[in-house]
Amino acid sequence: MGSIGIVSPQAMHFAEPLRLQSGAAIGDYTLMYETYGTLNADKSNAVLICHALNASHHVAGHYADQPKSAGWWDNMVGPGKPVDTDRFFVIGVNNLGSCFGSTGPMHTNPATGKPYGATFPVVTVEDWVAAQALLADRLGIECFAAVMGGSLGGMQALAWSIMFPERLRHCIVIASTPKLSAQNIAFNDVARQAILTDPDYRGGDFYEHGVVPKNGLKVARMVGHITYLSNDDMAEKFGRKLRNAAERNDYKFDFGIDFEIESYLRYQGDKFSEYFDANTYLLITKALDYFDPAREHGGNLAKALENTQAQYLVASFSTDWRFSPERSREIVEALLANRRKVTYAEIDAPHGHDAFLLEDVRYMNIVRAYFQRIAADLTLRSDLAFIAHWVGDGAHVLDVGCGDGAMLRYLEQAKRCTGYGVEIADDKVLESTQRGISVIQHDMEQGLGLFADDAFDVVLCLSSLQMMQHVEARLRDIVRVGKEAIVSFPNFAYWPHRAALLKGRMPVSRTLPYQWFDTPNLRYATIYDFKDLAEKCGLEVLEYVALAEGKPVSFLPNLRGSLAVFRLRKRDLVSKA
Repeated sequence: MGSIGIVSPQAMHFAEPLRLQSGAAIGDYTLMYETYGTLNADKSNAVLICHALNASHHVAGHYADQPKSAGWWDNMVGPGKPVDTDRFFVIGVNNLGSCFGSTGPMHTNPATGKPYGATFPVVTVEDWVAAQALLADRLGIECFAAVMGGSLGGMQALAWSIMFPERLRHCIVIASTPKLSAQNIAFNDVARQAILTDPDYRGGDFYEHGVVPKNGLKVARMVGHITYLSNDDMAEKFGRKLRNAAERNDYKFDFGIDFEIESYLRYQGDKFSEYFDANTYLLITKALDYFDPAREHGGNLAKALENTQAQYLVASFSTDWRFSPERSREIVEALLANRRKVTYAEIDAPHGHDAFLLEDVRYMNIVRAYFQRIAADLTLRSDLAFIAHWVGDGAHVLDVGCGDGAMLRYLEQAKRCTGYGVEIADDKVLESTQRGISVIQHDMEQGLGLFADDAFDVVLCLSSLQMMQHVEARLRDIVRVGKEAIVSFPNFAYWPHRAALLKGRMPVSRTLPYQWFDTPNLRYATIYDFKDLAEKCGLEVLEYVALAEGKPVSFLPNLRGSLAVFRLRKRDLVSKA
């Protein structure tokens, strides 16, 4: 379970203006992002990671020229880690207004030729989410497997589920809140005042004067850092220990550093003031203050979450007094009121708000288990995964001979499809039911009279048609109830099958796994045979492909493909079109 390795940031430029919640707009802007892992064929395994206040797009891995530059959530994201990049395609995006590459106050305003400075428009969590959605559009990702974030990142994940309910299947909100308390807003304002009253701030235009309001940034960070640590954690690390152990019983009787905690906070403040932008700090803390999705619904969070569609993981930490467990429970209660699927974990960890960045075993295990669940819903045999890309998002599907329900479950989870399975075998009906599939136990040989004409967008009949006695009648029935049909069957002309016959044996292979005396297959066909049958039945072959080891073959498909897959529809639909 090592790091993702060497990574490189990427930039995406947007010329079209982004309308902000304030009424202002920003155009000609750039978003920095990084990606880890491989996007699968139907782009269903993408995970968006939203960052917190002082983080960035650099979520995991390290840069080639900076071997110690591990991403801020490198313990969470990578091969074999809770968010496993061997299974998921992970995207980290740097938000607008940041100081880590995306367009922000330090960048040049094309309208003036000078740095934006204090003129950079105030942005909100919702503005960031809107920009992230535009980036997803550019990457061709219509729906995320999950959107995840901690703290301010958790607010963004929650906003995603509200603003774009159809574009994420899972929402993971860690150590976050549906709105800031008065105390939190107060801490943020004290931090902002420290910056605004620093003489070097120069009204936000300090870039032109070659100075940085370091003292203000330092105090802002010190105030913020206190809220990230729990009292117990601070007591264990520092207590009342004096900085100089040799003089631990002596006070200096001045306003310098006596205690270890003072030294620690000043170190953190100094370090922060070296790399973070003051205007960015003002913008981000204001975005924190403004986030309140229930505000437009009279303070009713359940109403704000009414149209969400995602499943949720919400996690909090017992010693986090910045965003306490009570705030996470507000989210959970609102989700329960809407009967949403939600998993909630309250982790008894000593590290306060910063716990979401650390290696607590229970915390890591719950995130790992949740992502394993997501991955299980995305895992299909390679042949089924290929077939799935022919099914449109949101399609109403009938899976005839659905077996254990794996295909229909995948389509429901990865492509937001709805529908039913039809299955005769008791054990397969049970397995489909356990997967949460709506399954109808029915003998396909009796036809599909249960369903009206064109009741489904797509009817699947995968490796089942060859098991039926009356193939022609069943095929006509399939295309009657579906606007389109996808049919697959073992290709009897596959060369190992031919070779077995030349040896005087009935073929046995992965697609024909039975011996001649116990096979459920009643009919054997080749690609050419089925094309002839489709023509006889008045069907239009929209596409067909031969698969070998789940991958399409183009050269000599009837010889080299072990599984034939046809996409069909009634010919009269073609003529009407």
